[in-house]
This record gives sequence, structure tokens and C-alpha cells, in this order.
Amino acid sequence: MEAVPHHPSPHPGAPDRRPAGELESTILAALWAAGTPLTPGQVQGAIGAELARTTVTTILSRLYEKGAVDRTRAGRGFAYTPTEDEPGLTARRMHSELRKQEDRSTALARFVSQLTDEDERLLRDLLDGETS
Repeated sequence: MEAVPHHPSPHPGAPDRRPAGELESTILAALWAAGTPLTPGQVQGAIGAELARTTVTTILSRLYEKGAVDRTRAGRGFAYTPTEDEPGLTARRMHSELRKQEDRSTALARFVSQLTDEDERLLRDLLDGETS
């Protein structure tokens, strides 16, 4: 695993900030583990992180806007549920990135050229309809 460079906070004494994608992944993992809709307060408790509820609510709202979670009324707020399992979300992200490319052929070629031998065999099997 590649080391992630540490970028000190621009505000001395302030806690380091995590990338939004990391927070989204952490929150989605909590929702998947719960298997039931969770309110922001319940997500906050489930992840056991030192995050303000407003931060959790903001991340959940962003995930809702991206279509990664659904929400239903729960009292004065919302309870959130993931729209897909983890592999489904990964596939959605891959499609999203591919849609941004003008030269899809080159993007796909570079993606395939970077696959491990095992992943390449799996992809070939999937394309040939040999794996369910």
C-alpha cells in the first residue's frame, strides 16, 4: 500500500482534515454495516469519530445529491440508506469517471493495461459470460 503524504493543517493547533472521499467511504461503510436507515446522529455514533453532527449531515447530503444514498423522513430530519452495495458503488464511480472522458477508448485501454494478470483473466471471463 502506498503511503499517503501528510499535509499539515494550515491552521496551527487545528486538527488535520481528512479528504471528503475518505469521510464518504467511512459513512457509507457505517450505513452498509447497519443494514437499516440511520440518522446523522446514529451515523456519528456508529463511526466513533470525532466528527460534528453537522459534518456528518453535510457528507450525507452530498452522498444524497450524488445518488449514493436515499433518505426518508425521520422526525424533523432524515434517515439515510445506501442505494447500492459497495461493488455497485465502485462500478458507478468507474462509469462516472469514464463518462467524463472525451477519449473513452484511450481511458479504457489504459485502465486495462494496468490490470493485474488475475484481474485481466477475471475481466475476460466476465466479458465472455463465463462468470456469474
